[in-house]
Amino acid sequence: MASTNEAARFLDYYLDDSMESEYAVMLSAPWGAGKTHFIKSYLDARAARLPLEEQPGYLYASLYGVASVGAIHDQFFAQAHPLLSSKASRIIGSALSGAIEKFGGMKGTDRLAKDMLLKLDGKILVIDDLERCSMKVPDILGFINSFVEHEKLKVIILANEEEISEKEGYERQKEKLVGKTIQVKADPSEVLDKLTARLKPHLVGEVVIRERTALLATFNGSTHPNYRNLRAILEDFERLVEAVDVRLRDKPEAMKQLLLYMIATGGESRSGALDKEALRLLRTSQFSTGLLSNKDRSPVDKQFDQLKSRYPEVKWTDPIVSPEHLSELFFTGKIDVDKINESLARHPEVAGHKDIPAWRLLWDWTRLPKSEYGKAKTAFLSQLNERSMVNPGIILHAAGIVISLRQFGDPVLGEDCSVEQYFSDYVSCLLELNTLEADTGAFGFGGTGAFGLGYSSSDTPEFQAILNMMKNASDEVLRRQMQAVARGYVERLAVSTDNYSSLYEYGVQDGNYAATPFLQSIDVKEFAKLLIIESCSNDQLFASLIKRYENDFNGQKALADEYDWTDSLKAELLRIINTETAPFAKLLKMRVDYFFGKIGEGIGRTIADP
Repeated sequence: MASTNEAARFLDYYLDDSMESEYAVMLSAPWGAGKTHFIKSYLDARAARLPLEEQPGYLYASLYGVASVGAIHDQFFAQAHPLLSSKASRIIGSALSGAIEKFGGMKGTDRLAKDMLLKLDGKILVIDDLERCSMKVPDILGFINSFVEHEKLKVIILANEEEISEKEGYERQKEKLVGKTIQVKADPSEVLDKLTARLKPHLVGEVVIRERTALLATFNGSTHPNYRNLRAILEDFERLVEAVDVRLRDKPEAMKQLLLYMIATGGESRSGALDKEALRLLRTSQFSTGLLSNKDRSPVDKQFDQLKSRYPEVKWTDPIVSPEHLSELFFTGKIDVDKINESLARHPEVAGHKDIPAWRLLWDWTRLPKSEYGKAKTAFLSQLNERSMVNPGIILHAAGIVISLRQFGDPVLGEDCSVEQYFSDYVSCLLELNTLEADTGAFGFGGTGAFGLGYSSSDTPEFQAILNMMKNASDEVLRRQMQAVARGYVERLAVSTDNYSSLYEYGVQDGNYAATPFLQSIDVKEFAKLLIIESCSNDQLFASLIKRYENDFNGQKALADEYDWTDSLKAELLRIINTETAPFAKLLKMRVDYFFGKIGEGIGRTIADP
């Protein structure tokens, strides 16, 4: 692309009053490259040199979604006559596009129409977003040509020519109209100044200014640098920093790392190079088999290598906010403040080393001086010996750390110790003591990490064996936990209908059990008493059951352990109905058949009468 200086020099020549031309100039660049910012900055600076009565010296119209020439006239007229009402602008704009006769009876219409043409005299017309116009390209170019050929006006067209070059009639019409096409983009420094002015100075503006050089280098590392994307990312950065732990704002290095990481990943995401899942699973640790060797590198590794090579300013390992949370922010706008704060409280750059758990320090041991490494390892071994690590995610991190350190020559558990056997014995002990926590979050998204951090050495067979063992152990913990829940669940439902939603809402930690099987541990006779009360069906509870099983069979069949229980429940309800008298018996039979028909659709089987 041409530099802004080169483009400005040509426009100085083209727009000179002594230069007579019967052609338009096109400034072409991809969406978000800064065409609009460049031309407005250039023309505003040019207008500043004009007498006050001649300013601004240009009129601007966007073709985004425009379906008629009248809409373009409206935009020009409103700028030429800023004191007129919007209604008058629309009327006169329509008149100028060929409907003068329609409004001929309106007082002053002809005078205002002529005044509009006088206002155009000597003005520069800027027509933006050509590729986003709803009119046919030849038609809109023919309309623009009327200004150039008949009104002798200087016209600058802004477009992404790649999007319209193949449209029918474009090349032929362009040849008649456009005398010069310049590929141009705005000056990143100038655009950044403008974007920074919108940020809250005390919150994030200072870090953007302080890290200006690194920010621009990171932004320009993208294969598709886009200023609109940059603006959105800076706004997300501001929202995030404002929402989370205030300690982050007081840590300059952490703020810098977060800013650059978001510029890189946000730019890649918004350009389509990283989808939501790819960003979520982006590597955060350098210690996995794929990254320690150049042999047999996976496509994911190769993509990650390319990413790192384009953004050398970014610290890719141990990001301040995990890619999992940034993926939610970029693609859905959600900020999980509690989870992010939980991670920030463990991050050495935010919380310092003093209060950081030993495993968290060793996860990124390359940043530790030798003395601190020794202290962290001593504390780490002490916690293992005391069996004080009870969260599955932390235990898996511990296993990955031990495997990684052994690869670097430090057999933390001893030369002859099998890491797989050690952690199998460790978890068995926790199960016996009933202290192992139930944490299914440790196994989400392929079991690649927990607490926003990827597991070290997760690609090794040894780690995978420990991961599978931990899954089984966690399933056992959850089974025990849900047995306890089942014992008091009927009473919980009987207390309030508000508790029915726990059947289909998610979050075991919040007392919700969607996709968590446990009803098979409940006596169907007790549950049936809630579904038929005084010869009436409890339709709200039935609806909650339907929602619980909805699409379970076509999904992960998470509730498969409950499928036989639903058969038994229907059988019990039919037994109750057989004791009912008319007319309730027949009505209840119809209702039960309907509800269990819906449940059967969800679990992929017909729940027949016994």
